[in-house]
Amino acid sequence: MWAVARPGRPLYMCRYVRVGSVRLVLLGRDLELELMAGVLGGVQSSGGKVVLVRGEAGIGKSSLVRGFAAGHGDEAHVYVGSCDDLLIPQPLGPFWDIARREPSLGEPLGNGDRPGVLEAILHLLSGSLRPSIMVIEDTHWADEATLDAIKYIGRRIAQTSAMLLLTYRVGEVDYEHPLRGVMADLPPDSVVRVQLGGLSLSAVSTIIGAATLDPEEVLAATNGNPFLVTEMASAGGQALPSSVQESVMARVQKLSPAAREMLQVLSVIPEPVSSQDVMELAGVAAGELSECERRGLLGVEGEIVSFRHELIRRAVEASLTQSERMATNRGVLEVLRPETDPARLVHHAREANDINRLLELAPRAARAAAAVGSHREAAHHFRQLTSFLDRLDPNAKGLVLEEWAREEYLLDNLSEATDLAGMAVSHHREVGDRRAESRTLVQISQLHHHAGQRDRSEQLARDAVEVLGEDPDASDLARALEANATLAMMAGNLTATLELVDRTLEAAGANPDERIVVRSLNSKGTVANIVNYPAGKGSLDEARERAEAAGLWDEESRALVNHAWTAFEWRDLPIAADYTQAAIASSGRHEIPFIERYAMALYARILELNGEWSEAEDLARDQLDRAAISHMAALPVVGALEARTGRKAARNTLIEAWEMAEVANEFQRLAPAAMAVAEHSWISGSAVIPVAEIVRVMEAGLLIGFEWSPGSIALWLWRVGELSQVPENIAEPYRLVMEGKAVEAATIWAAKGVPYERALALMHGDDAARLEALAMFETLGATAVAAKLRQALRSDGVSVPRGKGQKTTRHAAGLTARQAEVLQLLDEGLSNIEIADRLFVSPRTVEHHVSAVLSKLDSSTREEAVETASEQGLLPPR
Repeated sequence: MWAVARPGRPLYMCRYVRVGSVRLVLLGRDLELELMAGVLGGVQSSGGKVVLVRGEAGIGKSSLVRGFAAGHGDEAHVYVGSCDDLLIPQPLGPFWDIARREPSLGEPLGNGDRPGVLEAILHLLSGSLRPSIMVIEDTHWADEATLDAIKYIGRRIAQTSAMLLLTYRVGEVDYEHPLRGVMADLPPDSVVRVQLGGLSLSAVSTIIGAATLDPEEVLAATNGNPFLVTEMASAGGQALPSSVQESVMARVQKLSPAAREMLQVLSVIPEPVSSQDVMELAGVAAGELSECERRGLLGVEGEIVSFRHELIRRAVEASLTQSERMATNRGVLEVLRPETDPARLVHHAREANDINRLLELAPRAARAAAAVGSHREAAHHFRQLTSFLDRLDPNAKGLVLEEWAREEYLLDNLSEATDLAGMAVSHHREVGDRRAESRTLVQISQLHHHAGQRDRSEQLARDAVEVLGEDPDASDLARALEANATLAMMAGNLTATLELVDRTLEAAGANPDERIVVRSLNSKGTVANIVNYPAGKGSLDEARERAEAAGLWDEESRALVNHAWTAFEWRDLPIAADYTQAAIASSGRHEIPFIERYAMALYARILELNGEWSEAEDLARDQLDRAAISHMAALPVVGALEARTGRKAARNTLIEAWEMAEVANEFQRLAPAAMAVAEHSWISGSAVIPVAEIVRVMEAGLLIGFEWSPGSIALWLWRVGELSQVPENIAEPYRLVMEGKAVEAATIWAAKGVPYERALALMHGDDAARLEALAMFETLGATAVAAKLRQALRSDGVSVPRGKGQKTTRHAAGLTARQAEVLQLLDEGLSNIEIADRLFVSPRTVEHHVSAVLSKLDSSTREEAVETASEQGLLPPR
């Protein structure tokens, strides 16, 4: 849903909201207030909503959301927090604001209990008979933990009776901004977007009042920006100020010297402070604070002091010379208490150019951020040390490099993480610490594996064992052996995996490290599931339970994903779906993005088998701009669906899928690509890769012990005439088709709920079965496959009915929620770049969605798609 406030709106509207003794005037915002009131009125009956309010600086976002919240304070619980413009933001900053008035948040925040914080927030939003309004301002400055909380809440907002009001500034959120990924993951049906534009001429005239200014000239100069209009009006009828800086400083110059000095001190602190801290930091009395408040420069609410607008703070700070700014930050740093949030201390140390304090504070701030899941902030803190690594204490340097590498790895910055881990290895060798060297070799081995570089990863894992020498410490040897066991399991070397797991647990002794035990159970259970599904369930569930009890969240998610993957490989789709969704929830809740994205790609494969192709394609395409491992897992889904629907892009998609899988050189990467490539060869009649490569993957899977993926590959090879005999040990429905028992195979697929495979099996039956298959292909939208079968039927003299099933995919249900949003924005005439900005996705992703919309509406142009959608009632009247 979109509400757009446009500059120059012909009607002037005014709404007054009382906040304590302060009267906020919301000029020209009746449309937005009415929309938001309607949303609030419906949350108790239809579920909560996320309301995104966007606009330029000074456009009135804060006034709108705070005014709305205050105006509905009698009927709803109201919680307000803000993100601050620190160099590196404070983890969970806005929730600390809320916690000042909500003790239920204080305890989990103070303990660094991130899951507890999320549960407490959800309870605030759903634990009362009254609706709730939670406002988080300036989310373009949000830290990673806050963004994760927003994502967690947003995905569950429909289960609450709350409005989550989020503001962000246009121009601050580029394609790389993490806020984009968060907003893109929110359920489209739960999101309402409000675009704020400038004020009308009549509203500008009202603000100017008696000032001797020309309203039209002010409107032209400000584009109706309320803050800029107010600043011009404050000039008292004098000449128009040429900038916000000039306007603000004109008022600052009228302050007493003490008040002006206080304002300059506060300007280097990008967050509200208590009045007591103001007195201590600036060394002034209450009179100077009141003076700044009367001049409209500062606002005081209770004991909290803040600038009336961030633009004012920036204007005052910009008036300081570089030396003045450094000296002021140095003074603030000296006054702040040691227990102050380390992110604030790092900010002032950096601004003061105090390198010694920075070397002390940055690692501390990074560890604090990492502890609550703010890995992006943790990495930023570590990056402050880039130019000063040679000044770190040698006893601490290696550990700092290891921790820094881990944070970059969690952010999927594999190149940076690998370089840092390599520096750590070199440092440990230089100081002669073999135990630390082995530990870091394990780390760098995992990084190379995640990048698909198996050979290098295996060599490093072996080195991690050898460097320990002949009399290693038990825990170090166990860690290194376990790394080798995991790699063996991923490669499908099942016997070697079990032998290495036994050696690992023997080396670990009577009191093993819990992470090593969990990872060993994970490998053991995965192998057991591969050999004799579901024999590994006990080990995998134990790994998950122990990981959860120990707070090893990445290992908990990993156990869930491995269980889901093996269930999928045996086509136990209900179990695969349950464990995949659990993995997505766990990894999302505990900020493990590379596992979360991989689990989403796996879930797309499950949706595809279940016949939910639109949802599968949407989910898979969303992973194409993500981590390499997720990208690799999603490509075969996209390529196969493109091939079935006759899209020319399929060939290039599948070439990329095969090339990535070939580098990784593991069956679980190669099999999906091989199946999709083989299917494309059958549909198109042209080979993407040599048949021998596909045969190699099939044989490797059978050798490991898999039945279903090798069976699928075998059947495609049989269909294109490259396989004459039925391979041993392939799954039953594939064998039945090749033996001429198509109906029996279709019955198995029907029981498993896999409509496309059922139709493919029926395609090899009698004429009645083939006609049934044709109807199923058309209903699914497999237009290229349907055309191939239709031609074959006609060649055999079979009377083929008209394609009645095609219409099934052309009604509103044929468009996913994301595609429906894209269609609405096409109706507004937005370009791909503008749509990407609104939906927080990349232009490439928008291009894919637009292509899907055109295909589903049988349109060749965007304009034709909009016209067709309007005729079919898929768009509201203009």
